[in-house]
Amino acid sequence: MVEHRSPLKDMRFNLRTLRRNLGNLAVITLNRLRGRSFAPVPRRELFVETSQRCNLTCRFCAYDPHGPSALMDAKSFRDVIGQAEAMGYESVCLTPMLGDLFADPGCLAKFEILESSPVIRRFLFYTNFILAREDTIRALPRFAKLHAMFISVYGCDPDTFARVTGKSARQYDRLIANLGILHEVSGAMRLAGGLHFNIRTVGGTSLDKLPDTPMTEIMRALARDRGASLSIAEDFDTWGGTITEADVAGLGIRLIDGRGVYHRGACTFLFATPQVMADGTVHACACRDVDGTLRLGHLAERPLREIISWSNPRFRRIVEDHEAGRFPAVCRSCSLYRSIYDHRASAHDPTFKVVSLAEAVRRLDG
Repeated sequence: MVEHRSPLKDMRFNLRTLRRNLGNLAVITLNRLRGRSFAPVPRRELFVETSQRCNLTCRFCAYDPHGPSALMDAKSFRDVIGQAEAMGYESVCLTPMLGDLFADPGCLAKFEILESSPVIRRFLFYTNFILAREDTIRALPRFAKLHAMFISVYGCDPDTFARVTGKSARQYDRLIANLGILHEVSGAMRLAGGLHFNIRTVGGTSLDKLPDTPMTEIMRALARDRGASLSIAEDFDTWGGTITEADVAGLGIRLIDGRGVYHRGACTFLFATPQVMADGTVHACACRDVDGTLRLGHLAERPLREIISWSNPRFRRIVEDHEAGRFPAVCRSCSLYRSIYDHRASAHDPTFKVVSLAEAVRRLDG
């Protein structure tokens, strides 16, 4: 017998969560009654995981250092990009689900492939930036298609860094050195989408309370001289229940369990963030699917065009299940869920292009 547990027993509710749920309920219900849907235009941005390795073991992350550690070789990457070009993809996000881009020693060659593409117009990535080599950092200005960089910082001083990541101050020092090199070269970088720092540290920290350390000094210099943005991460996901309160005990951070978030309708991520994994597996979502629940296929079995397609019964079933309220556990527990019946994301971001669900299906049927 399956035990159906109340989310009230499994998460810490707060006024912020309550407000979000009330807002979601009102917006989603009204748009469904009006027959309005706002699915992201499919086949615009492809997530490609080139590395399943990471140098950190952050306490709030589902990364398992003993798990898969595949790297995508240049030949496979070139093939993926070639298929993406044929499908009309114009943007590539190189952020792994759990690893780090710069754990791949061949990342620079992959940047070159994207830069030389006649179809791909931009690429971007999220990284902890610790493993980036100096020659790689100094090469970044030559990539005109590098649209944006998002750098996660796990503690503004060595002690906090060690508490959060489980790693020594040597990696903290290397990040400071890498950011110093980035400051040198970033004046020659275009980065139309910007340079962004997301500080994922212990709870109770705010931008105006950041300590004066070499880490904050270099981040502030990049903000002052290069227009970089700084933000503090306030909410942390449970990664489908993989991360518990015990894992983050003593860090003072709040875990948000998606089972307490109102879900109704297909998630926008199914249309916006398909991901090719380092081993050639294709997932419907690049968000939290660490167990492969949303696996659509494998490039050794079928071409990408047939995998990310409405004609693929696996993809169609996932969307139809969402529409019917049958959410897989990984989706039901995801706090980042956003319904296609919620127009607010596109209203606040003009670059977030949407179409009706019917039109998204039509575009995926080709």
